[in-house]
Amino acid sequence: MASERRQKQIAKRIQQKISEMIIHEIRDPRIGFVTITGVTITSDLTVAKVRWSVLDIKERSRVEHMFKSANGFLRRQVAREINIRSAPNLQFEYDKGLAAAARIEEVLRSVLPPEDRTPAVAPADPERDND
Repeated sequence: MASERRQKQIAKRIQQKISEMIIHEIRDPRIGFVTITGVTITSDLTVAKVRWSVLDIKERSRVEHMFKSANGFLRRQVAREINIRSAPNLQFEYDKGLAAAARIEEVLRSVLPPEDRTPAVAPADPERDND
């Protein structure tokens, strides 16, 4: 059994490695814009749950298929990077937290009177100088 500190260290390294591989090594058109939002690993270091999110919810299914296809490759690369006896099994889970937060924001905006509603992202002001 690994200490909690060791689990966190390994989880952080797994998250960094998978994020780097998504950016630099995976050449799959299904990848889209994916963010690895977190990793948790079991105390015996055999299973790592990798949470991910996509910018466009329509891409979710494609990215899930990509992770299934690339799981072996990702696991081998993680094993090379991290100095542990055996590579943990990677379980990819869609992170529903961001989608839930967006939905809550949408509901809260809908209950505000129209004059008090502000856009989620303020539009650029063309009158303002960019000093």
